Amino acid sequence: MRRELLLIIMLLIAIALLARAIGFFKPNVERADAAAFVLEDLKVKYPAADVGILETKEMRNGDGDRYFEVKAKVTEGLYSACPKRVHIYYNYPVQNFVPQPPDVITQNCAVCTEGTCILNFPEEAIIASHTFSGTAAVADFIKAESAAPSVQDLGSEWLVKWDSASSTYYYLVSLGKSGAVLNVTKMGKEA
Repeated sequence: MRRELLLIIMLLIAIALLARAIGFFKPNVERADAAAFVLEDLKVKYPAADVGILETKEMRNGDGDRYFEVKAKVTEGLYSACPKRVHIYYNYPVQNFVPQPPDVITQNCAVCTEGTCILNFPEEAIIASHTFSGTAAVADFIKAESAAPSVQDLGSEWLVKWDSASSTYYYLVSLGKSGAVLNVTKMGKEA
């Protein structure tokens, strides 16, 4: 009986030491590790896309363990007339729950199809610069000249330039971030 009691006590001590050792070997999760993991995963899943980290939040799970919730962007066709932008969410390290589903920002060459129009991202400005009312000349130019966009964020507005190497002119489209077309200007190239 005494021997069995001693064996049980030793077994409990071994279990306690093992539990403590497991806690000691838990990886020390760092923000940089989370970003590196997400970027590597995105580059494998979307090799031709423009990818980046938008936000990383430090979180705690039900056991009090630290993890990071990472919000990333994926843009396919950034320098095309109809870029597609999606925000993808990750939990690092992976937790016992499903991360939030992706947010589709632009697809099918459409923005501001319902509700209040706010142009938050360059991809939205590119699409708006040739699909909104008053931009038909720009849309025709893109089709005829295979023009490509470049975008500048000017604070309260976007400036989208449509240019083609084969053309003698280009278009500048100013868009308010509220979704209004402010100005469409055809500009000649200097020789």
